[in-house]
Amino acid sequence: MFISLRKSQPEPANEPELLEDDDVQEEAEDQEEKQPDAGQEKKTGDVPAFLPALAIGVRDWLTWCSSRIGTGGTYAVHITALWAAGFYSLWVTYSVVLGLTLAVLAFTPRATLDRLADRIERLRKKTPGKADATSPEEAPVGPPADPLVDLLWKLIADAPGVHLKTLTDTLARASEKAGRPAPDRAAVKASLKARNIPVRPSVRDTRGKVNKGVHREDLQAWQNTPPPPRTPAPEPAP
Repeated sequence: MFISLRKSQPEPANEPELLEDDDVQEEAEDQEEKQPDAGQEKKTGDVPAFLPALAIGVRDWLTWCSSRIGTGGTYAVHITALWAAGFYSLWVTYSVVLGLTLAVLAFTPRATLDRLADRIERLRKKTPGKADATSPEEAPVGPPADPLVDLLWKLIADAPGVHLKTLTDTLARASEKAGRPAPDRAAVKASLKARNIPVRPSVRDTRGKVNKGVHREDLQAWQNTPPPPRTPAPEPAP
C-alpha cells in the first residue's frame, strides 16, 4: 500500500470572477435602468385656475422684489405707487395699473395664460364677426338670392307647386303694406318669364287644387342650371 507523504494542496476558495470592463459597464447600465428617474417620481401638478394663478403671480412678484430691495423697500415702492395713482392725473393711474398688471402677469404660471388664450380663441371661432360672415370660404356659390324665388319656395312648401293666382295675391298684399302699387297676374307672369322660370298650365297646390302655376321640379331644375357665361365686351378697334 502506497501512501503519499506530500502535503495535499488546499482547494482554491470560490473567488469572485473578475469581470471585464465591458461586463462592469453593462451591470452599471442595468442598475441605472432599474432606478426610477426623479422626473417620473415627481407628480406634475394640475394647471391652476385663473384667480389662483394671479395669486401666485402676486406672491412671486413680491418675493422677487423683496429679494432685490428688501421687504421694507417693496412695501414703500408699492404704497408710493398707489398714492401717486390716486393723487396725480389720470394718466399716472393708468401707468401704475398697467405696470403692476404686467409685472404680475410676468410671474403668473404660463400654463394658465396659455389655457386662457385657448379658451378665448375657441370663443372667437364660435362667434364669428362680420368679417368672417363674408369670407371667401363661406361665401355662397352662385348668383345672389332672388326674393321672388324665395317666395315661390315658401308658397310651394311640400306641395307639387304653387298657383299663379296665389303668387299674385301674396305679392299684392306685400306691395300694399309697403305702399307700392300691387302687380297684376300679367306682370307676375312676365316677371317669371324674364327669369326663364316656366309656368305650367296645370299644377297642384297645397290644397290639392289644380290651376296654372309653377311646378317644384321646374323651379328646382331652374336653380340647378348654371348661369350663362358672360361674354366679354368687344375691344375697340385701334
